[in-house]
Amino acid sequence: MKAVEHDVPVVAALDFPPLMTWEDVMQDELEDRLGFARRATLALLTQSGEQLVAGFAGGNRRGLEGAMKAVALFQAHLQEMERLAGMAERRLQRVGEALAAAD
Repeated sequence: MKAVEHDVPVVAALDFPPLMTWEDVMQDELEDRLGFARRATLALLTQSGEQLVAGFAGGNRRGLEGAMKAVALFQAHLQEMERLAGMAERRLQRVGEALAAAD
């Protein structure tokens, strides 16, 4: 497939206003910590290493620490969900065995 070139400079194509303020982000984190952690984790996966370094460089070390905590929270949640899903799966297997034995 042939790449399509655009006459619009990249900077102009990305010129759009922010939709949230930093206060909005912090309020979201307070109201829904797990949802915020999930969204932050997935958002980090959309950035290149170069973009992440630039975003967390300089005086934004607190931002890096906060992002690391958010990812750790989401990972812990997924591990707990995996454990619970395993328990539910084992229960369903027992139900299936009981039903098969009753037939």
